[in-house]
Amino acid sequence: MKISQIALRLGHSLLRITGVLAAVLGLLLAAILAVTTMPGSSHRGELPPATAEQQALAQQLRQHVAVIAAQEHNAQHPAALEAVATYLESELASYGYPVRREEFKARGAVVRNLEVTVPSQSVPGQRLVVVGAHYDSAHETPGANDNATGTAAVLALAKGLKSLGTTAQADVIFVLYTHEEPPFFKTPQMGSQVHAQGLRARGAPVVAMLSLETMGYYSGAPGSQKYPWPLNQFYPSQGDFISFVATTPDLGLARRVVRSFRSHAAFPSEGIAAPRFIPGVDYSDHAAYIDAGYPALMVTDTAPYRYPHYHTREDTPDKVDYDRLARVVQGLEGGGARSCAVATLNGLSRSVRLSSRTPT
Repeated sequence: MKISQIALRLGHSLLRITGVLAAVLGLLLAAILAVTTMPGSSHRGELPPATAEQQALAQQLRQHVAVIAAQEHNAQHPAALEAVATYLESELASYGYPVRREEFKARGAVVRNLEVTVPSQSVPGQRLVVVGAHYDSAHETPGANDNATGTAAVLALAKGLKSLGTTAQADVIFVLYTHEEPPFFKTPQMGSQVHAQGLRARGAPVVAMLSLETMGYYSGAPGSQKYPWPLNQFYPSQGDFISFVATTPDLGLARRVVRSFRSHAAFPSEGIAAPRFIPGVDYSDHAAYIDAGYPALMVTDTAPYRYPHYHTREDTPDKVDYDRLARVVQGLEGGGARSCAVATLNGLSRSVRLSSRTPT
């Protein structure tokens, strides 16, 4: 065979390989865009001046975080953990809720999740939306951002929904979990695993779960936001947004929540529904509900991908941006709209169907 013929064949082969690679890259790009593109428009530019309601909410959140994150509180510090649980239980009771204790044993100690429910006015018991956060801190940290911010947000949402009432087409269950942090993370003794499996065992019709996780740190500095590759090609480099993170089967849930949040909050927001093998996608209590076969997502500032004090002694209350945290919480409750109350949850309860996924 002549050299010219060999060269021609090699050229044709290279063209075919190049075409295949281009097609694969095109499909990969399309897939990434499909799970990262969210409805509505994220807020850009300066935030509007804080309203009096937002300022009051920020102060309320600050007070909760100061109490919850006064010291390290976890299985290694059981007295401090009990003090936080007692505070949370007292707060929920002061809003007029009967508080359900979900007690379980972990490493010989009896600990508890705390649960309150706002029943639907129209179909009580037929559809459930769960909103939860863990109240324990990681080893050697007081846990102000992780996760006193999420816990304080649950308290604020529970208080607001109790006082306003709900027109949601589902019961709204607020849960505060213990034992999310290591050594219990992703074990049967993880508080949210106990709760999710309990719901599954009795066939509870959960239509959505929102995990509020590490929500209070924001920065407009270039490069302040990190991502696992290749997500850094599709999201902002400034960590000034709140993120809604779901796994791929719950793309529809992520889009519904982001759409509702953006329609009620003048605050930067991003969303994604990615495979669980991407680090961070299932790093919170929503993983327990995914495992139980329920639709679930995480609301977060992205924790280790942004927060420089994550799981350190420096995760103290002074690191939290309470103004921005208040805006996020208000966005979750529907922009403080008194006429509809918790519009995000309301929208979820109307549109999300019970997952048909098989529990993993």
